[in-house]
Amino acid sequence: MKDRNRILGTMFGVAVGDALGAPLEFMSAREIRQKHGTVTEMIGGGWLGVEPGEITDDTQMTLAVAEGIVENPQDPYGAIGRRFVEWYDSKPKDIGNCCRAVIADAKHSDASTLKDWLACAERVHNQTGGQTAGNGALMRAVYPILYYGADGLEVSDNIGRMTHWHEDSRASVKLYHKAIASIITGGEVDVQAMAREIKAAANLREVQPTGYAPVALVYACDALVSTSGFEAALVQIVNNGGDADTIGAIAGGLLGAWHGYDNIPKRWIDTLDKDVSKRLCELAKVAAGA
Repeated sequence: MKDRNRILGTMFGVAVGDALGAPLEFMSAREIRQKHGTVTEMIGGGWLGVEPGEITDDTQMTLAVAEGIVENPQDPYGAIGRRFVEWYDSKPKDIGNCCRAVIADAKHSDASTLKDWLACAERVHNQTGGQTAGNGALMRAVYPILYYGADGLEVSDNIGRMTHWHEDSRASVKLYHKAIASIITGGEVDVQAMAREIKAAANLREVQPTGYAPVALVYACDALVSTSGFEAALVQIVNNGGDADTIGAIAGGLLGAWHGYDNIPKRWIDTLDKDVSKRLCELAKVAAGA
């Protein structure tokens, strides 16, 4: 049976990780220490000029995926794709290069089915020499896990491949899916083994806070085993800088599943936009009953 507290924690974990990390994106850990000390609050600012608690593309795309699934659970890809294009057309503050390229291609070619979107993703993969292993699929991956559970692995994989064709992205999405699907139903997850598996699969020798998909999982796993709670783990992660908002969002999803909504600092949740919080709550409720 799905644990409602963990499902809600997963959804809000993504949003608070995104918002806490957004002002620190593209800064080094040293620059963060020099300018802010250790960031433990929703400070706003950064290169995007976000307000305290403002979400970015990580949560925005997570919501697009979730609402597309709720619209048509049996075949969600068209509904998700339509939302991706609508979001792209809204001119968001931030959008990853791979997502931008594939969504633009999909819009130009009137993509409406999974097959259409996969063709666009493969085309961008080939045109960029395989530069589609970023974390843009992983950052939005939680809702298929929460809604479909362990049986939804293929759906998660397909949604990820709608923009990110690279095998390293696919492997990361699958590991993330398996881990969170187990956690929300009370199963056990060996996070250290998970970190070793992704390091070996991606041949990771040195881990820096980049936009490479497997990196976020390694950071999340390491923080989970080296800290005592959700807050300490997420603070540790975002203060590394680099791709802080997306790594924070991905790690926040895993940490939120592990620790549950009740262990996410209320002061962080309270800074989120009320409409965003309402949507997260409603979607979590639907997933819990699915």
